[in-house]
Amino acid sequence: MVRGVLQLIAKGGRGFVGLGVLATIAALPFEKYAAVGLGAFTVFLAIMFRDPKRTIGKGIVAPADGTIREVDPSKGLVSTYLALRNVHVTRAPIPGVVEKAEIIKGRHAPAFARTSTKNQRFEILVRTEIGQVRAVEMVGAIARRIVPYIEEGQSLAKGEKLSLIRFGSRVDLFLPVGSVRIMVKKGQKVRAGLTQIAEVPDGGLE
Repeated sequence: MVRGVLQLIAKGGRGFVGLGVLATIAALPFEKYAAVGLGAFTVFLAIMFRDPKRTIGKGIVAPADGTIREVDPSKGLVSTYLALRNVHVTRAPIPGVVEKAEIIKGRHAPAFARTSTKNQRFEILVRTEIGQVRAVEMVGAIARRIVPYIEEGQSLAKGEKLSLIRFGSRVDLFLPVGSVRIMVKKGQKVRAGLTQIAEVPDGGLE
């Protein structure tokens, strides 16, 4: 049963959920109230680190679940805020080859703050058929670690998993200016790998 539950959890979060399940089982014969508390916390972790299957959408897709916090066509920027309730597995918005995948140490300011650009982050550069695409995944005040799933030189399919960001966070995506038309607006809800956030004018990337 434990193994079956863990299969639904993202890599990088399974250890936390597994320990929670075992601690709940161990506490149950001795302290019922503690077991209930541990069980509730384990359910929270399972929801937090869930990794649902996704049907991949058309065009350039969202790299993360959450709410669009900023759109700037002059920079090719689409910024997404991930709340605690969102799935925290990020995905490739477009196919390409990873040129850079680097964890950079930094602060832990709230993910929605302007100063969060100096937070600990995972910077990804992908060479694509429309130019270089850059994604910056930032931890927040609660999130403390990003678990990368990719490495430099790797070929990525659209919608392929990039990382797990533990707890609330932010993802800034920079698309080649002039090569795409951004389709999302500030405040819009998006889902990683599924929601189309931009299109290529010539109709590519379907």
